[in-house]
Amino acid sequence: MPVPSQMSVRRFPDAVHARLRVAYAVGWDALVSTHAEQATLFVEEFASRIPVLEALEHYFEVVPVPLDMQEAVRVRALSHLDLEWIPVTAALPQLGPWAFFRPDKVIEVMRYRRQFHERTRQLARMVGARAAEAVLVTHVGNALSLAQLLRGQAPPDDAVTHYIKEFALPLAQAHAVFQRAQAAMAGEQLAAAYREPPPAALPSGGELVIDPAPDSLAAGGEHAA
Repeated sequence: MPVPSQMSVRRFPDAVHARLRVAYAVGWDALVSTHAEQATLFVEEFASRIPVLEALEHYFEVVPVPLDMQEAVRVRALSHLDLEWIPVTAALPQLGPWAFFRPDKVIEVMRYRRQFHERTRQLARMVGARAAEAVLVTHVGNALSLAQLLRGQAPPDDAVTHYIKEFALPLAQAHAVFQRAQAAMAGEQLAAAYREPPPAALPSGGELVIDPAPDSLAAGGEHAA
């Protein structure tokens, strides 16, 4: 995903360039805020299973955060953490000097640790899906705001497509954003279509009058002569 200053404004009139730049920046910041909020929640929820800093980096593994945005998300998430209220990471059972004499206990400890880590990865994927859903909602809001800004400059579909292109959304995410934005705009667009005036009334004879072409007029003049 490009940074806001690299997003294009060329296809639109100069009069809206500044507002477009502001919209890009606001949209970008909204995504950073959503990711930071979700990352903070992720760290707090997994604190008893994963140390804080490790959990924050794990967030970037289960949630696709653009590389150029990761540092901003990391800084904002860390600044929101209250370490005094975060539980201490639980210690996993360790193999002591007795392990050589108790192979059954060795197997039991190793099985527990393996299951613990697998369960942690499973939970992280589920929480990551929840975070991705929140990010998707933010994308839809951004796209709708851009469509509102470009009203009169581009059809709503084109405005949403422009957002998807400039924010370089992956195919699956782009499809979801486009569909949800379409659904959100459907009512307003239908109402606008009903408000459109009908075509002008036909002449009183009820027949559509078509002006003859210049060639026909010329031909008619020759026959008349």
